[in-house]
Amino acid sequence: MPTATSSDVCKLLLLGRCLRAVVFSVIIQFLLLTIFLLFVNFQLLHPLNWVASTFSLVCSLYTWFASIPLITAIVLYGVILCQEHLVERRYHPSRYRWLQQHGLRKLMFLGAHLMVGYLTAWLYTGYMHTDYRHLMYKCYGSDCLSGYHIFLLGMGTTAGCYYFVSVYLNRDVRIEFSVVDQSRSHKMRQLLYGTLLKSLTRSLVPTLGFTLVFWLCGSLVGHKLSQLLGVDTDERLEGFFGVVTSIRLIFYAWLLTAQILSNMHLMRRFYAILLTEDLPLVVSKNRTAFAQDQEVTVVAGLGVINIYVVQCLSASFLFKLAHRKDSGYRQELFQLTEPGNRPANWRAFCDQSLSIIGGFTDELTDSMQQISMLKVTQNHFPVINHDSASAALLAEKVLLRQYNHLHGIRPIVSPRREQQSDDQPVLGGIRHMPNWCERVSLQLQQALKRLLQRIPGIAYLFSEPDGAKAIFLLSNSLPIVWLSEGLAQICVASLTEDIYGVVQNDLPAIIKALSSLKDNLDKLASVVGNLSGSDTENFSMLRGAVRRSLYNVGTCFNAYLGDLIDSPEELRMLKSFIHQD
Repeated sequence: MPTATSSDVCKLLLLGRCLRAVVFSVIIQFLLLTIFLLFVNFQLLHPLNWVASTFSLVCSLYTWFASIPLITAIVLYGVILCQEHLVERRYHPSRYRWLQQHGLRKLMFLGAHLMVGYLTAWLYTGYMHTDYRHLMYKCYGSDCLSGYHIFLLGMGTTAGCYYFVSVYLNRDVRIEFSVVDQSRSHKMRQLLYGTLLKSLTRSLVPTLGFTLVFWLCGSLVGHKLSQLLGVDTDERLEGFFGVVTSIRLIFYAWLLTAQILSNMHLMRRFYAILLTEDLPLVVSKNRTAFAQDQEVTVVAGLGVINIYVVQCLSASFLFKLAHRKDSGYRQELFQLTEPGNRPANWRAFCDQSLSIIGGFTDELTDSMQQISMLKVTQNHFPVINHDSASAALLAEKVLLRQYNHLHGIRPIVSPRREQQSDDQPVLGGIRHMPNWCERVSLQLQQALKRLLQRIPGIAYLFSEPDGAKAIFLLSNSLPIVWLSEGLAQICVASLTEDIYGVVQNDLPAIIKALSSLKDNLDKLASVVGNLSGSDTENFSMLRGAVRRSLYNVGTCFNAYLGDLIDSPEELRMLKSFIHQD
């Protein structure tokens, strides 16, 4: 029987948590319905009758059967949300590629929001007064279309669309990891109280906005529907005063919007709370005969790069392991394993950590080469060729170019021609010139490229935004934050706990990896002001974690840095960084 891979085991664990989140989402529907009925059926003089009648409605057979469409929509919504959380995060260089990958899923997600909003409004209107409950009512002896019912159904659909646009339209589904560890019950209770209070104020804007739109277009929609259904038109909501004076209708719409926004926010947060709980990871697998195949090591969890949540949880497990006061948890990393008395646990962990940090650094370096502001900065400092015959002459040329650039003096010879004359010797006095076909072809390509860029929408869809790859890396850098700090803290603890000295051989590679990442982040700091607020926060968190990690390692092994680092320049830069902080 083949053993399950670490990715499959982690997917099963997360899938079980997603199913529990769906169950919580279904249960919360009846709680929100109870709160809504308590507001609608409020009786000040008969409180016992008010509470008893409300709970009898919630527990009736009508409620259970009428809730089936809404529960079905909630389950569909949960399935799509689960898929969004477990899908691999990939970088798309253009908006067109992003639409190809996410366009269909975004449309399905929008449809789920509209369905949940509409069915919630349809269910809740069934408990209101007769004027709000049915689509048609009797007026002057004939059937008339109920404008109140249409208003509430439209309000429910608008609330679902409003939540999708404000939360998911331009952003992917994200999970926020809490800074402080709290119990699940405490998180649920705090979430419920905070959501119900905030939704009352958040629902004012969509309610007033839909009311304004209904005043402008509601009569036209009502006439079209009445002609389609063959009934008379409802004249109660025609005109500005007809809409504004319906105080009870606007109050019901505001309360219904608050319920829908609370419902969707709670469902999203249920997934965040359950998926961010610690995974049952281990440092090393049990090698006895009764060992279970379902165990996942922290190294294997870090290697699951196609599921971002698993990599975050593995890095968080490592961070907590490194900062535990009990050193027994870290002894598994430092111990020698049989056969051969080799540090297999540390070797696998160190190789995996350096591979992840090094890969992130390489991708960040490549992405920085596509940022225009950094290109200009790099062009101001040309690279000196140390293999040249006269280093002093090259240094003088560099200083002269910087002086001319500073005072706005243009050189007589163009830099490209001057560089060609310095670097490329002329062979036999003959200079190679491209033929006329190559020149014409190149000019046509450049003209066509400029023409396409001037067409509205072409550059927006098919061109790569400046710094988009760097922003993508920063938004997915949380595992690097925890991994760098955890790795540095383990190195610090090894000075007193590593009795076999398994860490000391890898200290130069660890310091070099952290130092290289810090240097790239320092270069990127010059263009951080052009990023958005969340991207700036991600950059500050990553840069602070890397600098803190390098400072801790450098301070702890300050007396041994001369033996760990071979390059005198790198040693000087590291010592200056340590003494500066």
